[in-house]
Amino acid sequence: MSEALVSVFSLKVMLEHLLLPPGGGLLLLLLGFLLRPVWRTVGRFLLVFGFLFALGTSVPMVAQQLAATLERPYQHQALALERAEALVVLGAGRVYAQREYADDVPSALALERLRYAVRLHRTSGLPILLTGGNTAPIDRRSEAELMAEVLFRDYRISPRWLETKSRNTCENAARAAEMLAEDGLGNVFVVTHAMHMPRALRCFRDAGLKPLPAPMGFRGPREGPLLVSDFLPRVDAIETSRFALREWVARIASPFRSW
Repeated sequence: MSEALVSVFSLKVMLEHLLLPPGGGLLLLLLGFLLRPVWRTVGRFLLVFGFLFALGTSVPMVAQQLAATLERPYQHQALALERAEALVVLGAGRVYAQREYADDVPSALALERLRYAVRLHRTSGLPILLTGGNTAPIDRRSEAELMAEVLFRDYRISPRWLETKSRNTCENAARAAEMLAEDGLGNVFVVTHAMHMPRALRCFRDAGLKPLPAPMGFRGPREGPLLVSDFLPRVDAIETSRFALREWVARIASPFRSW
């Protein structure tokens, strides 16, 4: 991988960690602390805003509402399995050198998508396309290959197609479209998290496919009464807020560059 690509990858990762929760709130607090002796008003504003940002994004009730801004169109949508010709499962990262497996493994998000795809496959019989390359600046097996290994080892299912070169969602779609076109297929279920679905569907439409949403992993408000824990900071709420805010940033940036 070229040095320029490594630099871009490293810069993107650094910015994500600095700007998205929990780094974003901590960065604002640090800037407020440093600027307060020089620009008291600005420093105080950053301290207050940083505290509210860090606290708000760690509270489940806030995180669930952020998720709902992306998930709402799919909350009550029924799956029309008879309309699709294939299942496309989007990669979602990896865990490097997992000790108990002595190798890279799909991330927890990727495994969630894969498990749901297995359920849809067994219900419908639709063939599976796994998509995802290697987004790290080092030579590793693709995300699609890692998912294919789990799919066969744990579920005894083999994907029909493996797309191993893409680095982001829109490349997932474009390269998947090329492979599906060879078999004359265009109506596909896109299997990904509900928060990721709006951006994924846009990429698949732009690639010339007719995507149908197969959303999973909903993190929006659940049914039932509110609990005390919904108002207390939790690690999983930070993860949900980070996921939602990253999707919004990616959607805003999409006219300039596909993530």
